[in-house]
Amino acid sequence: MRCRDFGRVASFFVPQGKSSPFKTSCTVFEPRNTSQWNPLAFFDIMRINFLRFLLTGTASIAVTATSSSSSNKSIVVRIRLPDGSIERLAVPGDRLDTLTLQDALAPLHQSTKETSILHKKNPADASRTLRDLEIEHGSLLTLLSNNADQLPQSKAGLQKRAPPSIPREKRYDPFPDLAKDYESAKRASARRRNAGSGLSYGDLAHLQSSLHVVEPQPEGPLKRVYMCRYAAERFQSNCVGGKAQEFQNRVGLLLGTTQRERVNTKPKTRTSLSSPLTDSDYCEVAKVHAIWEPPQNSQPGTAYDGKALRKIPSNVLRIAAHLGLKPVGWIFTYSDDRHKDQDALPVWSKDVQHGAQLQAFNMQRTDRAEGARFATLAMDAKVGTTEAFQLSDVAVQIVAEDMLLIQNGKKDVDGGERYVTTSHAILVDGQETTTLDCVLCLVNTALLSHEGSFSGGSAVAAVKKKDGGLTSKTRKAILAYIDGSDDAALLEILSNFAVLLALDEPLGEADSSRLCETVRKWARGQRQGTRIHDGTKQRLHAILNH
Repeated sequence: MRCRDFGRVASFFVPQGKSSPFKTSCTVFEPRNTSQWNPLAFFDIMRINFLRFLLTGTASIAVTATSSSSSNKSIVVRIRLPDGSIERLAVPGDRLDTLTLQDALAPLHQSTKETSILHKKNPADASRTLRDLEIEHGSLLTLLSNNADQLPQSKAGLQKRAPPSIPREKRYDPFPDLAKDYESAKRASARRRNAGSGLSYGDLAHLQSSLHVVEPQPEGPLKRVYMCRYAAERFQSNCVGGKAQEFQNRVGLLLGTTQRERVNTKPKTRTSLSSPLTDSDYCEVAKVHAIWEPPQNSQPGTAYDGKALRKIPSNVLRIAAHLGLKPVGWIFTYSDDRHKDQDALPVWSKDVQHGAQLQAFNMQRTDRAEGARFATLAMDAKVGTTEAFQLSDVAVQIVAEDMLLIQNGKKDVDGGERYVTTSHAILVDGQETTTLDCVLCLVNTALLSHEGSFSGGSAVAAVKKKDGGLTSKTRKAILAYIDGSDDAALLEILSNFAVLLALDEPLGEADSSRLCETVRKWARGQRQGTRIHDGTKQRLHAILNH
């Protein structure tokens, strides 16, 4: 306050120096008529100006304190990664003037050389500070991959997505209710984001609904699998060969029947008060009567030839149909040490892939309900230990959509690994992941033993392993039974699927079908009066003597 002549001028002012927090000053009062000076009026005006000074100064202090506290508060910046996911990054408010965009993205491990950055649909320079780029709390940054299959940035960041390996309109969906089209849903979401409308909770829910939910399946179509013990022994013995007794991993197609039987097969003591048998629960079972082993090119110590079962010859299915058989599963061997861990699993990623492809082919060839009764048997080539499984419905559908990324390398020489990467995320226990545990693809199935009707009644091989032709011992035995007119012994040795398949081409389709029908009657127990046609015997004798 300064008074000059105490009656002429009175003013209040505040210094404007840097050390003062106040940015205002009071007005200056000077009486209009200095000759009629009133001391009371002068002091009233001084009091009013002083109050104005206090109010203005206090407000300035509050604004300054608020600005100081807000400048130290962290801001949250949203980052949309090239895969479409959203990350949130906290940045201290006092570093906006010094922190560059490149340094801010460092915790996300995103290289600015391999990605383009968009802010408010405009390219952002990663070398500039966040303040220069006008990045504030809630700002959204979009990272786009600089791959060759990407559109220019002038197209609002739209990217060319690689189409699925198998387009949906061309692929076969074994389980249409479980089929997903994640790529289409992802492209639709990308269009909405690039259009500036953003994604609503409904859009995010729709995107998540396009992911496969993988969870343990408690049971499959089959309750039990009955494996022919003679066919299993021959299959395991065919894996051992060479002077060094090396193990050659092989595959085979299980041919058998499916039927219904009681869940509880144990006999019960029945009385007059017992409930009728019609009240018993029934289940589906598969009985394996023969194994078809295709020609295989696998080398000892390597994985089996998975492509050997991709194309099943028509004569195999035709002979099986004449015998009343159909494909009910497949079997493979492994020679690596898969049981070294406590939580060992005999079926790995490649096994799941091959088994699912075979089941999908079987469902497409017949119908979905019948073809889904398909078992997977895993045998240890060294000791013959065998376990039975069924593949879950979602696993078969995932393989049909070509989602498993199985690499060919040293780790995959014998079935891949237990864990496999998927092409996009799946839901496991409510969480998104791209790693699938093969145990979630399997359904435990009981495995029992029996004697198959078309196994030859012996574990001795009747055909050669390399080309499937008859062995000399089998050839001589058939000729001896024909010459001795021993139809019973002849039908017994011909009750072997491998023998009938070896005779199919030289006999011709007509005689082969007639012979298969006769053998089928014999195997079913119709032995009284069942004889082989004389013309078929003569053809057999001529062929085997040639």
